[in-house]
Amino acid sequence: MSKHEEILNYIEGLEIGKQVSVRGIANRMKVADGTAYRAIKEAEILGLVAVNDRSGTVRVAVKGQKVANRLTFGKLAEIANADVLGGLAGLEVEFSKFVISAMKRESFKRYLSPNGLVIVGDRKEIQNLALREQNAVLVTGGFDVDQEVVNYANQLGIPLLRTAYDTFTVANRISHALANELIKKDIITVGDVFHQKRATLREEDTVKDFLDLVKKTNDSRFAVVNTYNVVVGVVAMRDVTNKKNDTPLNKVMTRANVARASMTVASVSQKMIYEGYDMMPVVYENYTYAGIITKSDLLQSLQKAQEESQVAHTFSDNIANSLVEKGSAYTVTVEPFMINSVGTIANGVFAELITQVVQRVFAKKRRRNIIIEALNMHMMGAAAIDNVLEIYPKVIGETRIGAMVDCEIYHVNNIVAKVLVNVQLT
Repeated sequence: MSKHEEILNYIEGLEIGKQVSVRGIANRMKVADGTAYRAIKEAEILGLVAVNDRSGTVRVAVKGQKVANRLTFGKLAEIANADVLGGLAGLEVEFSKFVISAMKRESFKRYLSPNGLVIVGDRKEIQNLALREQNAVLVTGGFDVDQEVVNYANQLGIPLLRTAYDTFTVANRISHALANELIKKDIITVGDVFHQKRATLREEDTVKDFLDLVKKTNDSRFAVVNTYNVVVGVVAMRDVTNKKNDTPLNKVMTRANVARASMTVASVSQKMIYEGYDMMPVVYENYTYAGIITKSDLLQSLQKAQEESQVAHTFSDNIANSLVEKGSAYTVTVEPFMINSVGTIANGVFAELITQVVQRVFAKKRRRNIIIEALNMHMMGAAAIDNVLEIYPKVIGETRIGAMVDCEIYHVNNIVAKVLVNVQLT
């Protein structure tokens, strides 16, 4: 491995936010300043580092690269629409949990932990206690804060915040922000599962080079890049069949559909299954080659996500939790969150209900996952709050790779909607 590659690998392994300098790299890696400079410039092109006017060159997350979601005290100040009275130095510290001060001082102390947030009113003794125990303080109700407490927060470098909101409103806002962060963390992207640094071929390579690489790696499909490492195509065994060994790959390769690391696994898997791809190249934002992702990787990650997900606060989850299987039908009671502005069930809710029902049908009886291809809905009635709907799914056509499902929705023996669903089976 060349010194240039060693430096790039070192930079890639740095913690996000770490400062990078020519002199520092040169001294650490025992290379000339010019070598370090060229490597840092390439790292900038690859999106591994960025130049900041205040902090210089720093290691950054490649767009789409998953970084642990951080809810800092600075973000909490924005969420609570709070003024920062003191402790500016601690705004970038990651918040761990919050506690509301509604008890005696002696009882309250055992609930404190470092990097927590104490929500309190105009109680100076609790404010001081929280700061002493390494907890940030959020004063609600817009109360004045004693200058002694402000000075203490500045001395410790722990944030002291004040908001005009009441305690209940603030707690709700923070709980909502925490739930959102958990959901974001639970979404799997291509950047979480793709294979880096897999073998590639150049567009000037030949069919013989392709066949040699197949023997060496036991793979049968490769990304093709140009001299700038930009992905220009994909070549597979079917592309070179009956072609002479000296045929350039740029004459036989197919145009590449690429995935970015920031794309969700769900969206890419749908595209791969629809287009019939077994592999897709993964690229950085400048379209330079980053690695590959396979269909099996995507399906395994989706299955794992369904099994391990600890988040149950999304719209889809709420809809799914409302469905109850009853014989050959699925029933659901129309709840307030399901209706539109005129008081009837929203079309988007109908679509999600049908999607959930069809998924359950194939998961239960055929043990197959599905991807919705088309959903044709015909509304024949209306459903209001507290109406109990019955959904009757029926598979009316099925092949090895797809199926058609007819769904009828009733309320008290009156048909409300009829939906025809085309799905791909995975």
